[in-house]
Amino acid sequence: MRVATVTRAIAVMSGAISLVVGCGGAPQWPQMYNGDWDPMVLERVAVTAAHRVSFAFNKPVFINEARFDPPVTLAESYWEEGILHLVTEELLEAGEEYWLDAIIRDDAGNLASMLVNFYGLNENMPELLINEFVARGSGNNPDFVELRMMSSGNLGGITVYNGSPSQWTSRVVLPTEEVAAGDLIVIHFREGRREIPGVLNIHVPDGTGLPTTSGGITVTAFPDGPLLNAVLWSDRTYDPASDRRGFGTAAQLRIFEEVVALGGWSVRGDYVVPDDGIDPDGHTATRSINRYNDGRNTDSPADWYIVATSEASPGQQNSVILHKP
Repeated sequence: MRVATVTRAIAVMSGAISLVVGCGGAPQWPQMYNGDWDPMVLERVAVTAAHRVSFAFNKPVFINEARFDPPVTLAESYWEEGILHLVTEELLEAGEEYWLDAIIRDDAGNLASMLVNFYGLNENMPELLINEFVARGSGNNPDFVELRMMSSGNLGGITVYNGSPSQWTSRVVLPTEEVAAGDLIVIHFREGRREIPGVLNIHVPDGTGLPTTSGGITVTAFPDGPLLNAVLWSDRTYDPASDRRGFGTAAQLRIFEEVVALGGWSVRGDYVVPDDGIDPDGHTATRSINRYNDGRNTDSPADWYIVATSEASPGQQNSVILHKP
């Protein structure tokens, strides 16, 4: 006897995944009395190979119908050790966003619709570092972030946040692009700066600039994916009497806490305070904040310095002329 679960909707985030599950109308009470009321719950999603995306559910489920956008062909699907695997005939392009619209069922015959997005697996991701940034830009020299490639690879799917993965105001997913060690990429967080010649220029959709007082830049392998690099800055100081520890807003505190929890920044005490970030005092539109050219990466202010006036150098090696207050 087929039994339908009670109509419900669930929103789940797992990595880069958004999911909506819904079931059809419930049959009359006598049919449901001895039925299976346990709902199908998606617990996580991962692209586990170039041709395979995997879904962890709380119970065995199977595919009735599946449609991908952009179109790919479902070659097979199978349930194995708590995971529903979907194998595609075509390669899932690195960093490409895909949507799956599917009907799933469980052993009792319950049906549910599933709409979920995911990104093609990037199996050749470069090592990279945030190398330079301006958060106090001007009309002629607006805000930017420069990434330095420490190895060769493909950028597809790498995501750069103005903020942290769960607390951001703008972000950009990088395109499928081959890069070499030493390459520089300039990400424009506010429109107005001319294209930097000789390097890849990326423009953040609806970018309104970086925060001038306290903020963070976070880079992940894909949207909401593993952390690759981060930087934090703040012009404020610790206030033990404040419920925000001296941060100007609760959002600033959350950004710092999340980046530290992800292992992207070091703190000197038992918890993060504004003083753990880079002090941007003296930083201007042409005095960028730079990482030392030796590529040091202690996830702390010790990796960074402010250059002298007119020494900001997006798309070029960082200047070694330091700002002297």
